[in-house]
Order: sequence, then C-alpha cells, then structure tokens
Amino acid sequence: MPSRDGGPAVLHPHQPSPPPPCSFVHIMPHQYPTMVQYAPSVSPFTPSPAAAAAGVTAEVRDVWAGNLDDELSTIASLLPYYPCVCVDTEFPGAVHGSCTPRYLRGPRESYALVKRNVDDLKLLQVGVSLSGPSGRLPVAWQFNLRGFDPAVDPHAPDSVAMLRSQAGMDFATMRDFGARPEDLAAGFYRYGLIPGGSGEGSLITWVAFSGAYDFAYLAKALTGGRALPETLEGFNALVRGLFGARVLDVKHLARCCGVKGGLEQVAAALRVSRAAGRAHCAGSDSMLTTDVLLAMLDMFFRYISVLEYAGTIVDLA
Repeated sequence: MPSRDGGPAVLHPHQPSPPPPCSFVHIMPHQYPTMVQYAPSVSPFTPSPAAAAAGVTAEVRDVWAGNLDDELSTIASLLPYYPCVCVDTEFPGAVHGSCTPRYLRGPRESYALVKRNVDDLKLLQVGVSLSGPSGRLPVAWQFNLRGFDPAVDPHAPDSVAMLRSQAGMDFATMRDFGARPEDLAAGFYRYGLIPGGSGEGSLITWVAFSGAYDFAYLAKALTGGRALPETLEGFNALVRGLFGARVLDVKHLARCCGVKGGLEQVAAALRVSRAAGRAHCAGSDSMLTTDVLLAMLDMFFRYISVLEYAGTIVDLA
C-alpha cells in the first residue's frame, strides 16, 4: 500500500517508438511475453469451511498466470462461507499531486486526483482476504500482475524503490509470470466475485482500508482498463454497480470509533498483529485489514450493524 497522496519525485519515462506499420503481422506487446508456466512453486490449497476455527497458521498465497484459474475457483468455493472480501492494491506510487493539503480537499477534488493517477498508472498486485461468521480464513491471495515496466511506464521512483526493498516486489518475475489484468478481471466475473450487470443484489461485502485507490484500480481493471468516470457521482455509481451496496472502508469505521491513523497505526491501537507476510504486500495488507475489521466488530459493533456505515469511502464522501 504505497503512498496515495503524491510526492515531489515523479518519473514519466519516454515511451518506445511504435513499430513500423504492417498489414498482416500481429505485434505482441513487449510487456506481455509468451507465457510459460509460473516460476514459483505453489502447493495446492484444500478449502475447508471450518478453516477459520482450526488454528491453521496463516499464509499468503502468490497467484500467477499459471495458477490463476485454480485459485479463483477455490475462492469461489469458499464465498458462501466467507462472503466478506477484503481487498488491497499495490501500484507504483502517485505521479500527480495537488497544491491543496489533503485535509482541505473536498470529495470532488480528491476524486479528480485519484482519477488522474489511476488513469495514468498500472496496477501491480491485488490482495484478497476472506472472512465470515466463523472468522477470517487463514489464507490471503496475492495476485501478481504483469504489464508494468519501470523502464518505460510512469511511476514514482521512491514508491517503486520501496516496493522493491521493503516488500520484495520482483518486477522482472511479475513481467514474465504475472497474470494479465484482463484475465484477472475476467476471472472475477466468471467465478462470481463480481455479478454480471449490476452488483446491487450481491451478498458479498467488499472491504478496504482507505479504499479510494483500491476500488478505483479494481474498477479500472474490471472495465477493461478504461478511464474512470469524469465525475465523482459517476464513480460512485460505477462502484455500486460493480461491488453492490455492501462496501466498507475500515479507515472510515476507525474514525467513527475514535481511532485515527494509517493501517499499521490503527492495527497497533487495537493490538492487532500482522498474521503473515509483510507491509506493502497486497495479500498481507488485505489480511491485516480483515483482522482490524474483525477486532473493531468485536469492540465497537456488537449491538449495531456495521453495514449502517456502508457506502462511505474515505476522502470521497
């Protein structure tokens, strides 16, 4: 979860010259090389509806092009028991900033900044953690995506350096073995994470921490990489149509309960430890967000439905 507020260091590398025009030759974009089997070895995961109460050690499972279908199928089989989907995204920083301090920006100005960055940048990772009435599933999925090349794609150098050094992100491996964003999106639809058409009737609860960028990047992927809507109202309608009415922002919930700060600070205030992985990795951050949510439900929402706070995304409301 890199900085989402922009910064002074911005890099817009020059794009390579386009290939010469040709009539019948298919040009394969360099960022999508011929696929081979995914490099890391990922052992099979046996789904169990009772896994949350079984005391199983938590793990973060990396998902590549080669095991994308298998892992999405597993998630689909678990959704009836764990219908709360917590997501986190990783992306190469923010290349557009604002002269207005964050605390003075209104929702429309904040959305305009989110739109500019998401439209111009590429998604790197999506983390998914599941929970339900029996608790949190002891596994999070980390979808590694291909398509980003720091040599040619816009990025914030400090953010990319942090993702390399602190999160251990290997952009070469992701370029060669990562899933294509369009394949991830197609899988989300095919396996029922995103219902066809409108998500209004979906029983899935979607959760993120300070989720403006998370839902914006997911919306971009799920709409085939198209630019985000021009207006905040259009974006809110898109989010509702894709994810339904059960959208929760854990940072908003924390503020309502008098707990302030970023994910690590809120987790520390609630005495919640990171169960697996490390910070700025999408799978680990999604699992930590889930654990923070469950702790808040236990502390603050025993007698009130947390869904009363659904639909409010921090900075956009």
